Amino acid sequence: MRTGNRSVLSGLADWLCNAGNAKGRRFRPIRGMARGVAYRRGVISRVSSFVLQGGRAELCRIEVDLSGQGLPTMGIVGLPDAAVRESAERVRTAIRNAGFTWPRSRLTVNLAPADLRKEGPVYDLPIAAGVLACSGRLRSEVDGGRRLEAWPMAGELALDGSVRPVKGIVALAELAARTGAEGLVVAAASVEEVRLVSDLPVIGIEHLQDLARFLDGEEPALTFQPETELPAPVVAPPITVDLAEVRGQSNAKRAIEIAAVGRHNVLLIGPPGCGKTLLARALADLLPPLDRAEAIEYQTIRAAAGLPFELDRFHRPPFRSPHHTCSPAALVGGGSTPRPGEVSLAHHGVLMLDELPEFSKASIDALREPLEDGVVTVSRVAGSTRFPARSIVIGAMNVTRDGGNVSEYAGAAARRYLGRIGRPILDRFDLHVPMTPLPIRRFLEGPDGATTIVVRERVRLAREFGALRGLGPNASLAGTTLEEACGMSQAVLGNLVSMVEDLGLSARAFDRIRRLARSIADLDEAVVIHSHHLVEAVSFRILDRD
Repeated sequence: MRTGNRSVLSGLADWLCNAGNAKGRRFRPIRGMARGVAYRRGVISRVSSFVLQGGRAELCRIEVDLSGQGLPTMGIVGLPDAAVRESAERVRTAIRNAGFTWPRSRLTVNLAPADLRKEGPVYDLPIAAGVLACSGRLRSEVDGGRRLEAWPMAGELALDGSVRPVKGIVALAELAARTGAEGLVVAAASVEEVRLVSDLPVIGIEHLQDLARFLDGEEPALTFQPETELPAPVVAPPITVDLAEVRGQSNAKRAIEIAAVGRHNVLLIGPPGCGKTLLARALADLLPPLDRAEAIEYQTIRAAAGLPFELDRFHRPPFRSPHHTCSPAALVGGGSTPRPGEVSLAHHGVLMLDELPEFSKASIDALREPLEDGVVTVSRVAGSTRFPARSIVIGAMNVTRDGGNVSEYAGAAARRYLGRIGRPILDRFDLHVPMTPLPIRRFLEGPDGATTIVVRERVRLAREFGALRGLGPNASLAGTTLEEACGMSQAVLGNLVSMVEDLGLSARAFDRIRRLARSIADLDEAVVIHSHHLVEAVSFRILDRD
């Protein structure tokens, strides 16, 4: 036995592997379940999976190397977390209990790209496929097997070899379509989930033996072909709060209807019990159902936050209402491994910030970027992660701590209370809506005003009318797009300038009034903005006045 510069144990392992050949016999340390296959040294197999980066899935290539030298151990590299490192034991035990022989040599698993953090049990299934392939248990593409890299896969392995679903499988389906894969392999319990977003063949497997048979070229037991069955059509989500059940507050109802059309942020100002939270929930019901792209993006964000897939709420716009004691990281995202916060979990939906001045100063200041740009950038030493956060934000607050009159919004006490929010944040709310308490007798009366179904239809028609311009949501108009969308006659423009000067409004308020007027005009299906549209828009800018 020669050891050279290697350790004695490493030399012993090499001597044992070569002992058979020294006597003229072929040494076969691996024997498959159905047929004996001599293992090949230095063979690398590659399998595709995914890694979540912000609100988007990126391709992750799992490379498995079976070396003829070294002790029979398994190492995983490529920034794995604890759950990924534990995959070594799960995969080894699952392969053995599934009836396959574990390779008696050094296995190295690389998760590329190596500079992105890998989390969770997502990689159990692709690692097992790579081990079976490089050990010779699976047929190669030349021998009639399937090409591993063309079938992205993800799944958690149980110790008996069965396959469990994992979070974020919707992101894998979107990635497979984007990268031109032939299909994807998931747990059988995840097939229904993937059907909603993928037009590719979806293979659902329940056990490692099913995976081996499929990769060997056999037809799978459970599959979905897009030609045979299509996902259910998108329908309007059920109503949780009907607008007609909210008594009075006609001005506030009109405000949330305008907000739903142009995706404007709303600040509701009124005493407790006047209906601020009810109106926020009613706004979520006014929004149209999410299309496929929006639903995939939102479910990817939920997966990045560690939340499960919600099949019954797939097309429903989200509604989030965090408590005012939540930290800045919980509100906008953060952590050592960046995760999305509440503003991102409300993407394409409604974010309700009840008692807005009671949030910490750091949390309120952190809202500047998502309110203005619709994204959140979480910066760490290792790099930056961007999460989408384009939602309608509803802030709710009392005017004063002592419950003063709503009409006294310009009083000294109200100014001090508003100072806790800060002018930069207040400027990012397009509609300022005062609300007054109602007498108890009003709550005993019947439904008041239009129902949610009627208003939702008006919102849909107004959005379709505005979409003809092709300039995006009205709340995001700026610069040349704002000038192009907000056409008005010289007389109407002169009236607007006069109103702004008389009320002492700023240039920022001037632009926000035009955006609001554009949404109001869309409700009337008016190509140009008229004076009554501007008058109504100005009435919702009460906090800008001197």
